[in-house]
Amino acid sequence: MIESNKKPLIEVKGLKKVFKTRGGELVALNNINLKIMPGEVVAVIGSSGSGKSTLLRCMNLLIAPTEGSVHFDGETIFNSESPVDINIDQVRQNIGMVFQQFNLFMHLTVKNNLHLALKKVLNLPNEEIEARITNVLETVNLSDKIDSYPGELSGGQQQRVAIARVLAMRPKLIFFDEPTSALDPELTGEVLEVMKRLVTDYKYTLVVVSHEIPFAREVANRIVFMDEAEILYEGGPDTLVNPPNERLKRFLSKILSAR
Repeated sequence: MIESNKKPLIEVKGLKKVFKTRGGELVALNNINLKIMPGEVVAVIGSSGSGKSTLLRCMNLLIAPTEGSVHFDGETIFNSESPVDINIDQVRQNIGMVFQQFNLFMHLTVKNNLHLALKKVLNLPNEEIEARITNVLETVNLSDKIDSYPGELSGGQQQRVAIARVLAMRPKLIFFDEPTSALDPELTGEVLEVMKRLVTDYKYTLVVVSHEIPFAREVANRIVFMDEAEILYEGGPDTLVNPPNERLKRFLSKILSAR
């Protein structure tokens, strides 16, 4: 249960993103208003091209919104109407992101992949770095792979290393952008189990873009359904059992029938 008197951890207001194309303009997000509360798990679903990944990237300012504002942990980090003086690198330390691709350095061991950001970004002492690496590898069940190279790991193991790298930074919020889309069903399961642990054992706040409907139904507090650059519907996980509108019903039918 999310306490109603808490303030949003992240909030976007009137968010719009327009990309310039050869043919003119592409509206990727249109008037998005969304709050993510501390401790909440939000699953963002929708067809390809509906704006899900763009929303994540605008919320952590990997790409700049065209219009609107973004507020994180009580601070305005973007406002299209007036410049905001912030240290974006410091903000991103508290907003972790796990991508579809693992983005690991293939020439570095698991340990050194994790060590790099902790040293370069946080400049932690080596003892603290060692402790964090040990802790997060245990969390993702990869303690025995600490000296392995990414090429020696399965896709699921590589994605779990990518998750460990984010966890080592100790963010307040983690975005997952289709984290299992590049994995086969067996490897998908092991990644989803780790994500469940982040919720049940560690109480992380997560925003997950995914087509894994059973996972969303089991873990998410809230479902956000996007269609044609807008949020068409928000509701609880029962939304996925009894879709309240015809567009969401068609989307779920198509996803579930493909599995």
